[in-house]
Amino acid sequence: MSTTSAFSLHQVVKRYRGFTLGPLDLTLEPGTVLGFIGPNGSGKTTTINCIAGLVVPDAGATEVFGQRVDPRDAAWKAEIGVVGETQGFYRSWTARENLGFLSRFYTGWSNERALRLAARLRLPLDVRACELSKGQMAKLALVAALGHGPRLLLLDEPTSGLDPVVRAEVLDVLWEVIEDGEHAIFYSTHVLSDISRLADELVFLRDGRVLLRSSRDALTDRWRRISFRLAEQDVGVTAAKVLLAVLAVLMIPLQLVVIGPPARVAAAAALDAAVMALTATLFVRRTTFVR
Repeated sequence: MSTTSAFSLHQVVKRYRGFTLGPLDLTLEPGTVLGFIGPNGSGKTTTINCIAGLVVPDAGATEVFGQRVDPRDAAWKAEIGVVGETQGFYRSWTARENLGFLSRFYTGWSNERALRLAARLRLPLDVRACELSKGQMAKLALVAALGHGPRLLLLDEPTSGLDPVVRAEVLDVLWEVIEDGEHAIFYSTHVLSDISRLADELVFLRDGRVLLRSSRDALTDRWRRISFRLAEQDVGVTAAKVLLAVLAVLMIPLQLVVIGPPARVAAAAALDAAVMALTATLFVRRTTFVR
């Protein structure tokens, strides 16, 4: 197993109007899947783009397998494969033509590897990209990212909106990528079932800052469940009790169960957004309302 980090971020900062990412210190070791979780606008995609060289940080340093990330240098780019929520394929070209075009940019590209993976995923190679379904486009993106044999996969919502069957196929491929201990996956997603199946560790990001990094098992061990029964009282009072309880166990994953008359439950359901916001959206795993 390689002793060099798959990637490392050292005091990385990227500033935009109204938002600052970092300073971030983050590393990922080979043989590890790191889940990257946070609400929209927290900086997940910006972080991935910094690692991929698509965004130049205002401060700090980024390395991929010991090589400094420099957009002007091509060597380190052979180590990464990127799959995003949206893809930049030529829509009038077939899947085969898109893959052939990409192969020209990578000395390590293997047509055999790409064709084998496409066949496994049942990807129709002779269909134009504009005619592919969303699931087929996700498969094409995965084949394109793995065709040159990268050791680091950067995944930004790769299974968003996909049906469970396609998602399972993608996850099976990712499992096989990571099992040799030489590869690493940095996985940003809102699909918690993906995280629970794949991730070894989790990083929670909020407003450009890392709030928590934990192994999946340690986080599971700290699970808590809180139940509330709504009586014929002001919903605001009940809401205050819920929020106080949540804040008392901040940084611990929760399941909230609220039980009460239909009218009260319907009103309390509106408070879910407030609860999620106060806990940074990150540490309430599920809220269940029972009539």
